Amino acid sequence: MKFKKTMLLLTALITAFSASACSSNNANNSAPSASSSAAASTQAAETGEEELAPEPNAKLIIWEGKDEKPFIDAIAQEFTAKYNIPVEFQEVPSTEQRKKLKTDGPAGLGADILVMPHNTLGDAVASGILLPNDFYAEETKANYPKSLVDAVSLDGMIYGYPRNVETYLLYYNKDLVKKEDLASWDSIVKFAKSYNDVANNKFGLMWQVNDFYYNYSWIAGSGGYVFGANGTDPSDIGLNNDGAVEGMKFYQSLRDALPIKAVDATADVKTSLFQTGKLPINMDGVSQLGNFTKEKLGFEVGAVPLPPMPNGKSPISFSGVKAYYVSSFSKYPNAAKLFIHFATTQEAAMKNFELTGLIPARNGMDSDPKIASNEVVKAFTDQIKNSQPMPNILPATQIWGPSTASLELIWNGGDVKEILDKSVEDIKAGIEQQGKNNRSISSIP
Repeated sequence: MKFKKTMLLLTALITAFSASACSSNNANNSAPSASSSAAASTQAAETGEEELAPEPNAKLIIWEGKDEKPFIDAIAQEFTAKYNIPVEFQEVPSTEQRKKLKTDGPAGLGADILVMPHNTLGDAVASGILLPNDFYAEETKANYPKSLVDAVSLDGMIYGYPRNVETYLLYYNKDLVKKEDLASWDSIVKFAKSYNDVANNKFGLMWQVNDFYYNYSWIAGSGGYVFGANGTDPSDIGLNNDGAVEGMKFYQSLRDALPIKAVDATADVKTSLFQTGKLPINMDGVSQLGNFTKEKLGFEVGAVPLPPMPNGKSPISFSGVKAYYVSSFSKYPNAAKLFIHFATTQEAAMKNFELTGLIPARNGMDSDPKIASNEVVKAFTDQIKNSQPMPNILPATQIWGPSTASLELIWNGGDVKEILDKSVEDIKAGIEQQGKNNRSISSIP
């Protein structure tokens, strides 16, 4: 215990020194917040307490999407009852939080706690809007798979507090298609071709053909990749190697099963067709878990992980790690960290699952009977094991435009290798320009 106290005290002193250094370079609220965080950490170290001491008169704002409101409201009520710290929920989609905090944070209007996808971490850290996950870092590493911890870390520093993993698989209408018809892509294509009735807007299979997030699975499953060194080396781009070409040729062949323009396979169209019984097989994400139920649709929904491709390899889906983050503009960083700790315990994670259907990411929770006994949820936990977190470094922001643009060209029958080569050239140019822009900004006194 004495050694542990000493290490906590040392960590607190380092944090305080870092906060002091930052305050000389940044004229915002992060310096006082970090200092108060260090003071409370020091207090915890000296007393041997494992819990952060929240700032006096703390009050918190958390940004999150509307689907999570039932859980946030419930856990906030418990937290307030225990710590006497009010928590206000404000509906802000996760995709908008980073941009909003950049403007609202300096004005003192931003949230204390964010919930963002991990692939935005590089930009968020470069923008200076997040505080590290310091006090609970070791606990985070102990309770979550390394791949998830890496996803919410940058340059060896943990920033996020993992909550759940989002990926995609095949939902299917049990009244229209048998599970055995989804055992392989050959059988799926065969079924779809026999079911399709384009004139009446009926299709056996559909997914967002024009969205790189969903179609990266063919590339990764065949040996392609975004960046080398597990997504950390932007000088090594694998989106036009032999595996990527093979994967995109398979993607191109699927037009036989879905004879429509790429731009017509939108999320809204696909969801509507599935809900109205005109689409038996729907590739979609975990966010639809609460919507695709017998109670809401009138038919029983099944789900299976993405089956093997004709080359025998299984598609590797992209995944996003949703995590809590503490704003660097927060006046109450200790209280914010304490709330996140409270909201991510095993008990809280199960409550979240029960209230919202959100699948916990903590180690071992996939074997809980409430999760393992649910066919659709179990299919997602299996797919997650065969998924790959999106890169989170800043250059990764340059992959989406060129890669998405290449999809329609390939879908329309273009030369796969030539299209992918051009896409990679555009990605490299974007990364180079991004680097020049960052150097120009950093050179401003």
